[in-house]
Parts: sequence; structure tokens; C-alpha cells
Amino acid sequence: MSKKWQVEILSIIFIAGICALIFIPVYFQAGLLYTFYVQNAISIIVFFSFTKYIFLLEYLPYSRNRWFKFAGIFLAIPIFIYLINSLYDFQRFLDEEGIASVLLHTQNMDNYDFGKFIRYQYLLFNTGALVCTVLLPVRM
Repeated sequence: MSKKWQVEILSIIFIAGICALIFIPVYFQAGLLYTFYVQNAISIIVFFSFTKYIFLLEYLPYSRNRWFKFAGIFLAIPIFIYLINSLYDFQRFLDEEGIASVLLHTQNMDNYDFGKFIRYQYLLFNTGALVCTVLLPVRM
């Protein structure tokens, strides 16, 4: 196996580990009441994958493939629209219900701080994914 494929496999394992590190505490505090797991996972995956494509494209096994670059340019448009839509849905959820509605034990003040964590990490990864989605076609 070439080094380029090893870098790709390691980056996939790294992204899966980051998703697990984010979602395990969220699951223990919010359970299934938090309905943004899929949108959050997609934003984390897009953020780290597109960051990898922007900065490390020359070290990836498909760096010389024109079809990959062509697909990367045109797939950025629907991904950008999906990320904007999920950001609006999350913001509407925050405005209408609030993050405290998904926490299991809202009597403890530590849970409110954890609600801030849920909100900030979602906004961080979603806006980071939006920026990377805009920059990826420029890099390709």
C-alpha cells in the first residue's frame, strides 16, 4: 500500500474519532432528544475532509484525477445549500425551543453549560464546513 493511501485511511480514522469524541458526551447528556446528530456529523465530516482536500491535496492518491476535481467543484454547490439549510434549522430550533429542551436533567446548572457546548460546537463545525465548501472549488 502506498503512502498516499495510508494518509487517506488515517484521515478517515481521524475524522471518525473526532465525531465519536463529540457525540459520546452529547448522547449521554441529551440522548435521543437532540435531533441534529446527522446534520452535525455531516458538517464535521465535510469540515475535516474539505480542509484536508484544500491543504493536503498533493499528498492524496487521487490528486491527479481530473474527474475527482471536477466532481469536487460541482458537488460543493449542493453541499453548501444543505449546510445552509441545516444551519437555519438549528438556529430556528434554538430560537423556538432552546438548547435546554434537549438536556435530560435541566435542574443542574452544569447542563446549561453543556448546552452551550452543544450549540458552539455545532456552529463551529457548520460554519467551518461552509467556509471550506466555498474555498474547495477555488483550490481545485
